[in-house]
Amino acid sequence: MSNKESTNEVVEESEVIEEKKEEKKEVKVEEKPCYLVAVRTTGGQEGNIALILKAKIENKNIDIPAIIIVPDLKGFIFVETPLNYLVQSIAYGIKHVKGILRGKIPADEILKVIYKPTIINPGDIVEVIAGPFRGIKGKVISIEKDRVRIEPLELATILPIDLKISEVRKIPQKKEE
Repeated sequence: MSNKESTNEVVEESEVIEEKKEEKKEVKVEEKPCYLVAVRTTGGQEGNIALILKAKIENKNIDIPAIIIVPDLKGFIFVETPLNYLVQSIAYGIKHVKGILRGKIPADEILKVIYKPTIINPGDIVEVIAGPFRGIKGKVISIEKDRVRIEPLELATILPIDLKISEVRKIPQKKEE
């Protein structure tokens, strides 16, 4: 057996081994259902508690992929976890935690609350929620793909401002009776 033949056999064997490893990697991927556990908190303390929970999770090396705060839902934090007792163990003893709701909540239920599509039309009154113009209210002049042009209502100058649609929030107008 020559040197070239042995190297060819080694290369072929290594290719077979690599193919088997790739097959094993494909088999190991499993989709676990995403469940959330609701933590009751003192209203207005959700952000502080989320930061404390994050620090405890990192210190204890617990596998918790997400902590969700829903701005429209005061007094609750949602923690993604495969096991309820993990959340109970890290939330125990935190000052503004009032309790943990029993059971798991499917992620789809929370997504319905979080994702509320709003339609912005020219002439609507919006508030800037991000960037250097945060807090300014303005009237929508035009909309192009993912950008919106507003005319500020509160500033002394009436220069149009171009923003991303994600940087503005539509202000609900009161219905006149």
